Amino acid sequence: MFSRLSTILTYYDSEPTEITQGIVWLIFFPIIHTFDCGINLWLVIPSMLIGFASIKGACSHGVKIRKTLGLGVFLFSVVVVTYYFIIGKLPSDPTHWGWVLLSLSAFFNLRRLTNHYYLKYHNGCSR
Repeated sequence: MFSRLSTILTYYDSEPTEITQGIVWLIFFPIIHTFDCGINLWLVIPSMLIGFASIKGACSHGVKIRKTLGLGVFLFSVVVVTYYFIIGKLPSDPTHWGWVLLSLSAFFNLRRLTNHYYLKYHNGCSR
């Protein structure tokens, strides 16, 4: 079971995950964060931009651009988790552990896209 899960997280199609993460960052995070902590444009605007770019990338761009967007989504999710640790919402508030799970999802999606990129464009050859 664990080897199959590892294979799925490494090689399978990433577009549904990219779209899901895009929706979370475009719509859900700005709403949830604003209700919970008040308006913070330094987090809300990048969240919406990253969410929109992730959805657009999954729908109309190649794996090279999607890999770059996946890195952006992962880094932003780490920023959000770090922010919640700094303001004291993590680990004390269990509802915010969902952002940690989203960061793990973004990491595995980035790993999947990176593997796909190197298999497709570099075919295992080193430069």
